[in-house]
Amino acid sequence: MTCRAVFGWLDENFERVLILIFYSYFIFVILVEITLRTLFSSSLHFTEESARHAFIWLTWIAASLAAKKRLHISIDLVSRSLSRRGQFYLSFFYSALFIVFCLYGLRYVSPVIEAQIQFGVVSVATRYPMYLAYAAVPAGYGLMIVRVVQNLVVDIADLRAGRPLRRGAALI
Repeated sequence: MTCRAVFGWLDENFERVLILIFYSYFIFVILVEITLRTLFSSSLHFTEESARHAFIWLTWIAASLAAKKRLHISIDLVSRSLSRRGQFYLSFFYSALFIVFCLYGLRYVSPVIEAQIQFGVVSVATRYPMYLAYAAVPAGYGLMIVRVVQNLVVDIADLRAGRPLRRGAALI
């Protein structure tokens, strides 16, 4: 397998694999906890907290996948009435705003994570460093930025080739 094929596979499946891992862990831990509580009137001390953190990671990774697939919420009534070039500029504007929003979020979550590392904050039940849970936020924002930039590159190529802009699936 060539390097290009590996990167192509990762580009297509990275978020899906991570979502599968976190979702599987989340389901497994919850099932174990339900079984222990139901059958043995007991529970493990770390399951609820680690499942919650896995769900947080899953959510941020899924947000990146949604950005990649252009499945974020949008109202395209105005853009449909524009020319192809107008649609591109509007899409470019929205993408730029999205990137600014992600950078803004990164700016404000970074000091929180730095403080957690500096002061050695650990989770109550599992005793692992809390920055591991909070790292889902910058990881998600970073992946979303990468995916939005990739979409911009595709949009520029489509505009130059005279193809219509790609859209995400319509929910309604």
